[in-house]
Amino acid sequence: MKISCKNLNLNIKAPLSKSVYHRELIVNFILGARGSYLDASPDDNDDIRATKSCLKALEDEASETLYLNCNESGSTLRFMIPVALVLKSEAAKRLIFQTRGRLIERPLKELTECLKPFGVTITKNIEANEIEVTGNLTPGKYVIDGSVSSQYISGLLMALSKFDSPSSIEVTGGIASIHYITLTTEALSKYGVKIVKEGDTFNVPAKSIDAKADSNFEVEGDWSNGAFLLCLGSLIKNGSVSIPGLNKASAQGDKAILDFLSKAGVPVNEDNGVMVVKDCSDLALVDEISIDCKDIPDIVPYMAVVGAFRAKRTVLDGIKRLRIKESDRARAITEMLTQIGGNVTLTDDTITIEYIDTGKIPDEISLTSSGDHRMAMAAVLCVAATGKSIELDDIDCLNKSFPYFREVVEEEMTIK
Repeated sequence: MKISCKNLNLNIKAPLSKSVYHRELIVNFILGARGSYLDASPDDNDDIRATKSCLKALEDEASETLYLNCNESGSTLRFMIPVALVLKSEAAKRLIFQTRGRLIERPLKELTECLKPFGVTITKNIEANEIEVTGNLTPGKYVIDGSVSSQYISGLLMALSKFDSPSSIEVTGGIASIHYITLTTEALSKYGVKIVKEGDTFNVPAKSIDAKADSNFEVEGDWSNGAFLLCLGSLIKNGSVSIPGLNKASAQGDKAILDFLSKAGVPVNEDNGVMVVKDCSDLALVDEISIDCKDIPDIVPYMAVVGAFRAKRTVLDGIKRLRIKESDRARAITEMLTQIGGNVTLTDDTITIEYIDTGKIPDEISLTSSGDHRMAMAAVLCVAATGKSIELDDIDCLNKSFPYFREVVEEEMTIK
């Protein structure tokens, strides 16, 4: 399809936070909630559907083998391995986690090593796109390398809260994306499970009789997708985007987009809870934007596109973990910006982007999403920034996190 987006003034409510939603579903299930709150909703993205499906699979108390379909959701897989080990029935001897896309290739080594002393084995079957898990979790002291993914720690925190005896999680090697662990401890605290952090150790208390489920929970707006919308508003030629539903007091780390946009000289206005960003192409360029991205990898593709059109030079540090996402996003965003006329330097941990002169943008541009929802959104930002019609190979991957925006693309932007 070819996409063009000029002169658009969009009003798009921020979708529900996928990060918060995962945790609300799991914590409530651990505390005993069952029933309709796990039913699929038309508004659910693919990742939330995966978590709901896995939790419903755990209601099977008779099967020796349980199949849990994680689709392409890394959060679902890493959360559900420890959670399923705690919640499965005694009859279940094997857990088979089914995957799609690059999920089977994404790291699990640190979690595997952490659980091995407790008799848990995690085995990948690359050909079948399946991961087999056997064993059981018990209360105790867990030691895990936290430098690769915070999701390991979040999964353990939720799982260990089920036990009647206390446990601890000692994190070595530093903690990646600490904001996401804060989201987990906040979700647990909301229902009466108080995690205590001492240095790099998280202490999980014995299950309290005061811990109660409430499946009628509300989920705040998503800053990861909200960041994309804010960036889009700044780039649409003669256009704007208005976004209700974002909470500036949120613990979501991706609200750091506001700091980035400020450095990029992009005004973000707020009126009665609605954030509004308008075309900034007439504003003066900033000399340089430099930002540490190690705790906010999901919004790096968006910052890269905005930086390319708002600064003479943009330096995005701490991008190693972009290589192990749904695509190698470090490579993918480098190639994408190069194809629209950019000069980009990629090293092991840094992306450096020079300003793209709009007069040197090619007339014919064809981009790939790499089957990655974040890269599809980055491609839409390139469409907005260049003011050109750009060919894009796939928009279906938006279903992973932002299915509604796919409708916006097809109805408002796409040239049929």
